[in-house]
Amino acid sequence: MGTKKRTIGRRLSIGPKAARFIAVVIFAALGLLYLTQSTQGADRSYKIRDLTAEKSQLLEQRDRLRIEESRLESLNEIDKTLNPPPSPDNQNKMQPTSEVNYLPSDEIAATR
Repeated sequence: MGTKKRTIGRRLSIGPKAARFIAVVIFAALGLLYLTQSTQGADRSYKIRDLTAEKSQLLEQRDRLRIEESRLESLNEIDKTLNPPPSPDNQNKMQPTSEVNYLPSDEIAATR
């Protein structure tokens, strides 16, 4: 009745070759982790560079389109001024001429 059961402690003993192998595996895993992280960082920097270049191109295109829009709007305004729809208040605006008279000149106005 009064006997105690003894637990036998198990010890894990690692030899020098196994310790070296475990150290090599740990260093290889850390190296692989480092390479993975640095590759992801490089990929992100390439994506950022490409997106920045694309943004720059799109901003330049937007500026060109705004200039073109302004030019076309001003041409439309000139066209409206030159060819207004008929109405009574258009009397003071530009009208097409029936004949053109030039002033006589004996001198050459511009030379190259």
